[in-house]
Amino acid sequence: MGRTALLERALVSSEAEGYEIVRFEVPAGPTGVAARIPEADGRRLLLVVDDAHLSDHATLLTLRDLCRRGAGTLLVTTAPAGTVPQPDPADSLRFEPHRRNVHVPPLSLDEVTTLLADVVGGHVRHATAEALHAASGGNPALLHELIGACDLGVHFVRRNNLWEFREVSTWIGGETRGSLALLSKAATRAWYELSLERAHELCKAAVWCGAGEMVAPVLAHLLLLHGRTGDVLVFLDSLPTDTVETTPHLALAKAMALAFGLGEPAAAEEFLLKAALLRGPRPGGRYLAYRSWIQAVTGRGSDGSEGIGGLDRDDRETAMFVHAARATATIGADPQQAVFHLRRALALGTGGADAGPPWLAPYITACLIDALLLAGRSGEATFLASDFHGGEQGSGWDVAVAISMLTGHGRPNVTGGVEAA
Repeated sequence: MGRTALLERALVSSEAEGYEIVRFEVPAGPTGVAARIPEADGRRLLLVVDDAHLSDHATLLTLRDLCRRGAGTLLVTTAPAGTVPQPDPADSLRFEPHRRNVHVPPLSLDEVTTLLADVVGGHVRHATAEALHAASGGNPALLHELIGACDLGVHFVRRNNLWEFREVSTWIGGETRGSLALLSKAATRAWYELSLERAHELCKAAVWCGAGEMVAPVLAHLLLLHGRTGDVLVFLDSLPTDTVETTPHLALAKAMALAFGLGEPAAAEEFLLKAALLRGPRPGGRYLAYRSWIQAVTGRGSDGSEGIGGLDRDDRETAMFVHAARATATIGADPQQAVFHLRRALALGTGGADAGPPWLAPYITACLIDALLLAGRSGEATFLASDFHGGEQGSGWDVAVAISMLTGHGRPNVTGGVEAA
């Protein structure tokens, strides 16, 4: 972290003034090294290689031998051991006698927090600092790019005496830059780790940088979890034409906002049906599974599985929503059958982007606890709830509460299931 910057500082220091500096920026091999050495004019040599792990073995071995014979001093920067593909040319230097190593670690979260406080002139919200630390990896150059090149500094606002990123309501287009991919990846990672506050700050930062479309599915579902269904629809309507219809999780977010936020389940079902017909049989099946689940939750489907009998079950997310729909439709009349479907759904939701939005598995867990209680299997329900209903970080409890409130099914009860409204 900051190796090149440190190297450049060293080369203009008073200690370097007594050396003839010879830089090897491109893998040169023994011949190339020999061609550069006469430039020294009899002065002490400082042989410099930046990012030595990108060089070739011949160059580094030749430079090492020159140093062993006292012909010069070798100054290199290299990536930490184990972070580059093998074989690493710099390995030939790691065990040299009399070497001196300077390890420059990434900035810690506390250091990023302190630096941001200096930039904005006050204390920064923990989730905001976490977001930028996650996106930059503590790399000062990347952090500078995010704050400077993306001009994020002007998008800080003060709320409850803490600085955070301004809220966003519409998509903002922008040119593609490496920093945008960093924000997008960090937001997605935080989302699937159920670090909701960090994910939200990363999404806001990404939108202000012009990467709203890249994080749109995450932001839309985060707004749903916060009960801001109106903002969901405004944001989705601002996205480029057909983006929502052709992106499954955006289509799901819009349907949920229509069905549970505006109380228009028929409009949600019609939207998903049209989107499914546009997508064709295989991808369209997921939209029909979303539709069936919304029908079951709102009590509009006869058995919670209308139109899903022939769906492609190889898609895990489709299968999870199919089982969730059937469980929702049967939990009152046949809780044992609901337990079967919910356990099948959880078995499919072992993580990853193909297992549905990350709120799905916690929500299904809460529903399963309810179904077990209704089926008279209180021991299993208590065991399942022991590490869930207490609200441990990352357990998904808060997510299950939010989805249950959104769908109008009340809040999870004290045993861990969902308490009816």
